[in-house]
Amino acid sequence: HMSWLHCMWGVGASVGPYIMGYALTNGQGWNMGYCYIGILQIVLTAVLLRNVLGMPVLGILAKVSGQKLKVPGKALLRIGVAGILGSCLTSVPLFASYNYISSGTATVLHFVYPALTVVAGVLFLRQRASIGTLMGVVICMAGIAMFYDPGQPLAWQGVVLALASGVAYTAYILCLAVFPYKNITGFSFGFWLSVVNTVLILGVCLVSGNLTLPATLTGWILSLILALVTNVGAMVLFQQGTRMIGGQRAAILSTLEPIVSVIVGAAVFHEYVGVRTVIGSVLVLTASILIAL
Repeated sequence: HMSWLHCMWGVGASVGPYIMGYALTNGQGWNMGYCYIGILQIVLTAVLLRNVLGMPVLGILAKVSGQKLKVPGKALLRIGVAGILGSCLTSVPLFASYNYISSGTATVLHFVYPALTVVAGVLFLRQRASIGTLMGVVICMAGIAMFYDPGQPLAWQGVVLALASGVAYTAYILCLAVFPYKNITGFSFGFWLSVVNTVLILGVCLVSGNLTLPATLTGWILSLILALVTNVGAMVLFQQGTRMIGGQRAAILSTLEPIVSVIVGAAVFHEYVGVRTVIGSVLVLTASILIAL
């Protein structure tokens, strides 16, 4: 058993005993503990590779589109803060929460960030929230809550971690919304965000001895696809959209993510879609329409 912990030194020696202890205490056995540790290692590797592989593509696209890659030191510092919030402090607690609560429950708790973004904008940035925005937040939260399965157990550790990921993502959105360097946009911003994330995650992997690269060509191809879809596509579009329409609208409109997941799961993996999921999807779509009007 201990060979599994030693072969992944960082996760195994530091966090592994706690994870295995949780799995054994709750009667899940050694195999489920191995699964938890393996998931953490995969997450670190996936986050690292999507930034490493996406970085040169973003740099090339920035050059081709005429965007300058040279940025002031103060701007790089702000991008670094955004990278820490959006990558490390959002992803790590969210994925760690899966050890205590179901992924569906964790997702519902994480998606508290639209409401937090509106509240934080009003309190700290002196932004005004229209009636449509407030109605959208309430309807959106009701829709997200429909994705929760009442039969799933709740552990306070998982609840805290999932909520912490939502708070970190709220701060990330606000950082994007108030980023003062208007000439650093799109691919250029995404390039430096990938650089910062690469340094951070690579440092964590090297210090923890938890760096594992794909062993097959298929693994590298899938990693490249992940990088192109997330870092080159989704990340650039989201940060650019946030700066165009503001953090409040961007946060609420981004709640379309679980609906897309449901559609893909049903169409590609033939997953069951229940009545609660349909109602939740309709509510989230309604909220998005209210915000867009």
